[in-house]
Amino acid sequence: MSEISQLLAACDENFGHMFDSVLAALKGVSAGEAAFQHPCYAMVPADANMPPAGSILWQMAHLCVCKQMYARILQENLGLQVPETIEPKRHTAAILLHELRIAHSRLRSTIAALHDEDLSRMLPESSGYPGRVDAFIRTINRHDSWHGGQIALARRLYRNPGVPKRPGLGGNA
Repeated sequence: MSEISQLLAACDENFGHMFDSVLAALKGVSAGEAAFQHPCYAMVPADANMPPAGSILWQMAHLCVCKQMYARILQENLGLQVPETIEPKRHTAAILLHELRIAHSRLRSTIAALHDEDLSRMLPESSGYPGRVDAFIRTINRHDSWHGGQIALARRLYRNPGVPKRPGLGGNA
């Protein structure tokens, strides 16, 4: 299996694995869950172009923006075609999920267009992600894992806003 194939497999699994992925965390998300902002995010300054900070809608819009930015960094620095980007707005979870799938597909296609020898190339300081292309792609994959976990946590907090402490379990176990 080529290095590109291995990175693509990780990309696919982190985004769409049936159990531990962004899409698994989003499966069946309700409108209430998607819009819920935990109080710990209440003081985060609002961005007029994004959903409320910390909400699942924000996680989705953020991933959409980042996937496009990552693809653009690879495309511009490796001489690939740069498509027009999607500007996620304050949409419903269903619309953001559609946009997120498009952004992921475009990023995946960009990675698939690379050759194994491209992986050792260096991204310039001006890209915002100086270093080897393979390390950058691994960072992209970790980013999906991080936000998949954040989405799962947001859903848990929505369903269980305050669990009473149980004696002997060291807190809210």
